[in-house]
Amino acid sequence: MDSFISGQRGNPGISKILVAGILVGALVIAGLIWFVFSLPTPKEQKAELLVGAIVEGSPEFEEYTKNIIITNDVRRMQEARTGLGDVVMKLSARIKNRGKKTLSGLEVSVGMVDTENELIKDKRVLFVPKHHPELGPGEEIDVSVSIAGFRRGDDRANARWKVTAIKFADD
Repeated sequence: MDSFISGQRGNPGISKILVAGILVGALVIAGLIWFVFSLPTPKEQKAELLVGAIVEGSPEFEEYTKNIIITNDVRRMQEARTGLGDVVMKLSARIKNRGKKTLSGLEVSVGMVDTENELIKDKRVLFVPKHHPELGPGEEIDVSVSIAGFRRGDDRANARWKVTAIKFADD
């Protein structure tokens, strides 16, 4: 009772609860960092989705790409300037599957060409299944892509759409 009245306390060191809290917090943070770094990169995810795809240069590629029609929509082509003076182009098109098989993967190279039909800048986009789950026979989808990094004086004459990889759904 005398120690209570005199106001003396025990050792004012670090409490065991505080140490346990710091250790648990450090373990949680380490676990989150491990989880984030163990996720596959977008490039790895794209490669995984295109496993078994027919790619440009393979013998049957030309036969199957004849059945995929991409129509550029010049009316919906837009140009926007950023605060730094760069130009961003928004390109739109319609993709139609005229073939008899359902597409489960479709990668397209989209780019801008100049008046001499030379490619200025392009971007590869995985439309199926990233933007649309699959594309059946006779189906059409509207797509759009933004490509950044143009300069104000670039000669941007037209958009070029080119199929680069096709994957069919297992029937």
